[in-house]
Amino acid sequence: MARLFGTDGVRGIANKELTPQMAFNLGQAGAYILG
Repeated sequence: MARLFGTDGVRGIANKELTPQMAFNLGQAGAYILG
């Protein structure tokens, strides 16, 4: 798996390294952390 977290956030080629499901999961995790 490619490195997804860069110095300015999450990076990746859409629909390849960064899938829609992964983007959704990251959004859910962020919402959970921020409350």
